[in-house]
Amino acid sequence: MDSIKDLIYFDYDKAKSINSQLSGGIISEITKAIENEVGLDSEIGFDIKLLKGKIGAGDKDKSIRTERIELFHELLNQLEQSLIKHEVLTNINDSLDNFESSFDNFLETIPHFTYVKASGWSAFEDFDRFQRIMNNFNEIQRLIFTSALDNNPEIIQLKEQLNDLKKELKSHQRGNTHKELQKLKALEKRFDKTIEEESGAIFLDELFIERVKTFMDTFSPNRLNFRLAPFDSYNNFQILASLKNKYLVNSDFENIIYTYGSRPNVKLSVIGIITSCPQRVDSRIDLREEFNETDDSELSEEASFEMAFRNVFSSFEGFEKFFFAPSFPKISISPIAIYREVKINK
Repeated sequence: MDSIKDLIYFDYDKAKSINSQLSGGIISEITKAIENEVGLDSEIGFDIKLLKGKIGAGDKDKSIRTERIELFHELLNQLEQSLIKHEVLTNINDSLDNFESSFDNFLETIPHFTYVKASGWSAFEDFDRFQRIMNNFNEIQRLIFTSALDNNPEIIQLKEQLNDLKKELKSHQRGNTHKELQKLKALEKRFDKTIEEESGAIFLDELFIERVKTFMDTFSPNRLNFRLAPFDSYNNFQILASLKNKYLVNSDFENIIYTYGSRPNVKLSVIGIITSCPQRVDSRIDLREEFNETDDSELSEEASFEMAFRNVFSSFEGFEKFFFAPSFPKISISPIAIYREVKINK
């Protein structure tokens, strides 16, 4: 063993799939042991609540959880060694250290890599958490800055007026008129404006918040992203990965926030297969070019509809670039594991 790993994320299904395509032996025995521990009727995860009815006491819960994580670590170590043995895993940090030309020339070798491992500064981006914060941003501002202005006579008066009006509306909920609701909105705006003038607080426009929510619900629902910069001197080269919550070792992203933070101040490692590797010059064939040599009037009704439909899809690409579509020189991977690695000096 060359290192100790504190596992943060582990895609067991992907690891098992890769294992099934490589040699058997110890790894097969480990995957079988994991399946026996997890059970075929449960998801691969760490929510011990699912198992409590079968295993009883909390101490045994912890024991099974610990044993399972140990098996995951062993599977990851063996899988990494197997990928190295088959010469399909590239350590990006070591590759640049051993590269004898410029960084631009190094970037030209990246498309030839398949499975990669890298360590560096990283960040987690939870879009659900972002939306929760944005949706509650104004209320949090009111809570913080109003409490600092408790002795302000105008604030006290406005708070009393708001409380009285809300109580009145609540007691006559079914009979609320449009005029009364408009009065409440006007009073709330006056309250916010007073807080801004007295404290320097900034409130987001509610319509803007709603539009951002619509945009994110459309293009990035339930997204949890991870980005890592392997090289301190070339931080524009980043590795991007989209994570699945069920493969987080502690089951909940909030646990990562409490331990490592959304932007960790220690370097993490990631291993996975490259899924997107944009180049400075895009050499891909545009599949829509099949229509270029045909006059629109010569197209059948079905072909015209297909061309229009595919053009709509292509127009979405610009929107998708806002949310984690890599651009040169960034790359994206399908991650197997994310962890903090402690090297052991031999």
